[in-house]
Amino acid sequence: MSGKAGHKDSGKDQNKPAGEKVWEQPAAETSPIDTSHIETLSFDRDNPEWEQHLEELIEKKDLDKIKLFLNELYSADIAYFIHRLDEEDGILLFHMLSPESQGEVLLEMEDSVRDAILKTLTPENLVAIIKEQESDIATDILSHIDSGNISHVLSHLPLIERKRITELLSYPPNTAGALMAKEFVEVLETDTVKKAIQTIREISHYTDDVYMAYVVDKEGKYKGHIHLRKLILAGPGTKLSRIMETELLPIPHDMDQEEIANFFTRYDFISAPVVDSRGVLVGRITVDDILDVIQQEASEDILRMGGISGDETLGTPISLASTKRILWLSVNLVTAFITSYVVSLFSITIEKVVILAALMPVVAGMGGNAATQTMALIIRNIALGELTLANAWRAIRREFAIGILNGLSLGVLTGGLIYLFTNSKPVLGLVMGAAVFTNMIVAASFGAIIPILLKKFKIDPAIASAIFVTTFTDVLGFITFLGLATIFLAFLT
Repeated sequence: MSGKAGHKDSGKDQNKPAGEKVWEQPAAETSPIDTSHIETLSFDRDNPEWEQHLEELIEKKDLDKIKLFLNELYSADIAYFIHRLDEEDGILLFHMLSPESQGEVLLEMEDSVRDAILKTLTPENLVAIIKEQESDIATDILSHIDSGNISHVLSHLPLIERKRITELLSYPPNTAGALMAKEFVEVLETDTVKKAIQTIREISHYTDDVYMAYVVDKEGKYKGHIHLRKLILAGPGTKLSRIMETELLPIPHDMDQEEIANFFTRYDFISAPVVDSRGVLVGRITVDDILDVIQQEASEDILRMGGISGDETLGTPISLASTKRILWLSVNLVTAFITSYVVSLFSITIEKVVILAALMPVVAGMGGNAATQTMALIIRNIALGELTLANAWRAIRREFAIGILNGLSLGVLTGGLIYLFTNSKPVLGLVMGAAVFTNMIVAASFGAIIPILLKKFKIDPAIASAIFVTTFTDVLGFITFLGLATIFLAFLT
């Protein structure tokens, strides 16, 4: 939900530091700060001038100019600069922000940097930060601190805010309930346009992101929505039931965040209501939250396909990263031994035709690359919800056909190159071509079948597909190649 932290904090008081003081503040000013002499840079955080400028201000301990500098930055860019600085200077920068900005910046930080910052905050600091946040941002921040501090913070919040945050904390992680915000415009279907506009004015004091009003009945059940434009253009005395729209589908509170992301992209939603099992409106999710989810899910899938934990970053401790990677590599070691065992079954053939050993990596490499192509496409479509068990066979048949076409083309090409550029007999080119042809079909077929089967058994295809598919393509590729070589051994020697 860090998307809400992406806005500039202009117009907000960031000159009031929160939390523990790292540097002593200068004496109280008796006149406004003169900013006319301060250089103005065209902001681009990839521009080294900005980083150098900030480092110079920190070195000079020029707190007034640092605050002015921070006022010009987005929360995401403040987090970026804190990450680039050493820990002491980063903590200094953080404590010079207002409580509202501190909460937004916390959500933009990498885990290791955020943990270091949180250790410098007292329970009182946390209370000040949480009080300034919307419910979803507050919940995200609290999810990163220990349970004892959570209880302390909640006990110092107003009752309404405490109830909202406690409710959000009760939902399982990565679901609509955990992702949603409790600040939204809720109006009755019997209300008039005039009353709805008044409600929007009241809610605007608590949230900046008002896209539409959600219409409910007397029991709080979601009935429809009205865009702000329609409210403004309608007559003040018009009943909302006459102008509300009902095509905006509500999101169940227990829907997984990946499904929600597909939901938003499929229907081009900007904001969507969240309902409980009875259909009662309990929150709303906005598109900025979903952008974060899409990035997170895509990153996790890419990392998992490479055998890396989805939550590993460059800031993850080396020992922890090594431990997680070793587990996956150990599994790969087992499959490598299986492949080696298959090769050993044909040791006599390899001894008699030594060039087979040089050509084996070609068979394995071609099969692995073809399988990776198929897996990437299948896993992506599964993640987007476009590939289900209902249309799985169509996808498998498609990949099988592609495997045949690629196998024919590459088999002929490979066999021809073997014949032209080696001094071996023509039979070796035929054996190699047949092996590549077969392996292309195996790679395409299993590259499609295995992710679909894993999805059926509720196993994330991005995690486990690669290891199974690679094993199948290597084993069957070598069996085909060396098996054919054994059959035609008399023609190869």
